[in-house]
Amino acid sequence: MGVFKKKTTLVHHITYMGIMTAINLIFIVLSYYFQFLIFLLILVLPFISAIVSYYCLKRYYPVYAIASIGLCLIFNIPDTIFNLVPAIITGFVIGVLLEKKINPFWLILSSAIIESALTLAFIPLVNLIGGVEDIVGYAFQLLKLENFVYKTEVVFLFIFFISLVQSTLTHFVLLSDAKKIGIEVNTNVSSYGPYIVGAEISMVMSLSFGFFYLPLALVFFMISICFSIFLIIDLLLSKKTIVYVLLGILFLIAFFVFALLYTKINRPLGLLILVVFPFVITLVSFINNYLLKRTTNN
Repeated sequence: MGVFKKKTTLVHHITYMGIMTAINLIFIVLSYYFQFLIFLLILVLPFISAIVSYYCLKRYYPVYAIASIGLCLIFNIPDTIFNLVPAIITGFVIGVLLEKKINPFWLILSSAIIESALTLAFIPLVNLIGGVEDIVGYAFQLLKLENFVYKTEVVFLFIFFISLVQSTLTHFVLLSDAKKIGIEVNTNVSSYGPYIVGAEISMVMSLSFGFFYLPLALVFFMISICFSIFLIIDLLLSKKTIVYVLLGILFLIAFFVFALLYTKINRPLGLLILVVFPFVITLVSFINNYLLKRTTNN
């Protein structure tokens, strides 16, 4: 039975999932005794679940999930809830998206969103079971940010950012060895429309939530930044003088708009004015991918 091959028989599925469950258990047990392994844990666990989801039939995945969670709960409850459960869920999503040959950008973003949502959901339970007074507060303490004035406002943003970094690193490891382990990755972009729309929706959501719930508004702002980074890479690689000129002029205008409005809005709400920069990027991307191409074709 090849390790990185699609499984065809029930015996293959059971054996493969048993091996991966054992690997999960080993890492969960080791992390209980060696806390520094937590950094390796957050990279390995999603990878293991992703390849199980990719190589095994989806109807057998619940068996793997239940077995892994059940066994690991016996030895290390906090890390099982806080790391393994999100990894199993995100791993399943990654496997499905890989089969559908979805662009890696969507793999990373969707994994980060799911991971951060599950982290927020499990924090109260982990704090209660693990005896940790405030697991997020503890993380801020490690980063010497316990006295940060706007700590409450940026908690959601902090968790999403950590999840995004984790997701990016996990996918970097997974995708860098994709060919070696028989995974086909589609990096082609047939249309930039979904990315432009995604950026615009996240910007609108950010400004909307800014009026009544800033923590979530900052998360949507970060999501708009993710789309903008993807789009600006395409713009910088376009090698079109008019695109560079437009970016330069509009960024300069956006800078003055931000400087003018930021001083007139209460902090930290004024940070949302930074949305003018993702707006510039999406606007130029729309012009480049639709208006300029249409003009060229004509």
